[in-house]
Amino acid sequence: MSKHLLYFSFFILSMLSVQAQDKYEYVIVPGNMSFLDEPNQYNLNELAKFLTNKKNVIAYFDSEMKPLEFNIADPCDILYMDITKESKFLNTKLKITLTDCNKEIVAQSFGTSKEKEHRVAYNYAIRKAFDMLHIPAKTIQEISTVIVEDTSDPSFLYAQKTDQGFLLLDSQKNEVYKLFKTSKADQFIISNKDINGALYKSKNPNQWILEYLKGDAIVTDTLKIRF
Repeated sequence: MSKHLLYFSFFILSMLSVQAQDKYEYVIVPGNMSFLDEPNQYNLNELAKFLTNKKNVIAYFDSEMKPLEFNIADPCDILYMDITKESKFLNTKLKITLTDCNKEIVAQSFGTSKEKEHRVAYNYAIRKAFDMLHIPAKTIQEISTVIVEDTSDPSFLYAQKTDQGFLLLDSQKNEVYKLFKTSKADQFIISNKDINGALYKSKNPNQWILEYLKGDAIVTDTLKIRF
């Protein structure tokens, strides 16, 4: 690879890294709202989670069990939602606030209803608030660079597609790991006879980060993979 192409690739990677700081993969939705008499009254919390998922992010309630791919995610890829009721005479007004890992406000929106019945008013107001809400969702961005490499490099693993994901084979075609698809194209569940863990894309081309538990410790390793 020429020096100019190398520098250009590093520049693009740096730009993508900066952009990614303003985009998010997950939103934590409250399992309860302070203005309701009980959790999920009028199915409002379930509605909030449903409408959040439609914004091209993955929503979880704050109290529910999270999958492995969430637990290993960058904490700053997560937004936290708060839904409150604003004082407004004769109308019902709800406010949605999204904050980031630094407790900074990323987005806010409001929805108002003139309906008298709470079930109808809250449902309408939260839908209007979501209509106005912009969640900066992260998208998968790839840099395509033509590089001539030695395909016999023993440090690489080679992906062979399966119905559930991929097999990772070494240069001698021996199976090393199994990969299972998740909801994210750049994240997998990875396993073999010794480990069960998570695999996610590194910022470096062809490199992936492997994380798994060994005893009570989290072990991190880097794999070089060609798909």
